[in-house]
Amino acid sequence: QVKAHITRRFGMPWPDSVTGQLREQIAVMQAFWRSWKDGERLSFEGEYYRINLRSPFFTPAAHDYAGIPIFIAGVNPGLAKLTGEVAHGFHTHPFHSRAYLEEVILPAIRSGAEQTGRTLEDVQVVAHAFVVTNPTERELVRQQVAFYASTPSYRPVLEHHGWEEVGQELSRLAKSGKWAAMPDLVSDEMVETFATSAEPRDLAAALKERYGGIAARINLYLPFIPGEREDFWRTLCQAFNQ
Repeated sequence: QVKAHITRRFGMPWPDSVTGQLREQIAVMQAFWRSWKDGERLSFEGEYYRINLRSPFFTPAAHDYAGIPIFIAGVNPGLAKLTGEVAHGFHTHPFHSRAYLEEVILPAIRSGAEQTGRTLEDVQVVAHAFVVTNPTERELVRQQVAFYASTPSYRPVLEHHGWEEVGQELSRLAKSGKWAAMPDLVSDEMVETFATSAEPRDLAAALKERYGGIAARINLYLPFIPGEREDFWRTLCQAFNQ
C-alpha cells in the first residue's frame, strides 16, 4: 500500500526505503526456506531485520521445494527494478497502459535483471487488467481510474500520457472528500487508454493483442462470482485456450 494507507489506515510505520526493506524481507524469507530445506544455520543481519532464532517446534519438516518463486507487485519503476534484481515475477497494478508497461516498467525490470546477470525473460509479468464489455463496466472502470489516479505516488502513470493536471485535481477532490465528483474528470480517452474495451466474444483476442509480448498471465479486474455470468467466463477461457 501507499504511505497514507500504511500509516493512517493500518497504523504502521513507513520505512525509510521501501525497496530496501522489501529487498531484506525477500532475503529473510529465502534464508528461512534454505534453513528449513537444507538445515542451513539461520542467521540474517540487515538494516531492518536481525533474524537468528530457529527452534524445532516452529520448524516444518524437510521438503523438496527449492526455488520457491517470489512475485512483487508495483506501479512505478523502483519496485519493477527490484523485481528484476531479486524476484521471479512482477504483478502490474490494473492502473496502467501498454505504453507505460513497454516504456517504463519493462525497461526497469530489464535494468534490475542485468545487475544480477539475468535477463528480462527470467522474470514473469502478470497483468491485472481493467476490461470494459458493457456500459456498466465502463463506468466502473471510470470510477476505479479516478480513485487510483488521485494517489500522488501513482501519478507517473498519468504523467506518461500528459494528464498530470488531471491527477492533481483528482488528488484535491479526494482530500476534500468529494469522491462522487472525481469520475467526471476521467474522459473516455483515459478509459480506453487504461482498459481493454471489447465485446465479450472479442475480449480474449483484444487482451492477447494488448498484452502480447508483455504478460505471461492475465487477471481480469472483475469480480468472479460463482454461478453468475457463466457463459462469459466459459467463452473467455475457451477463447484463450484456442
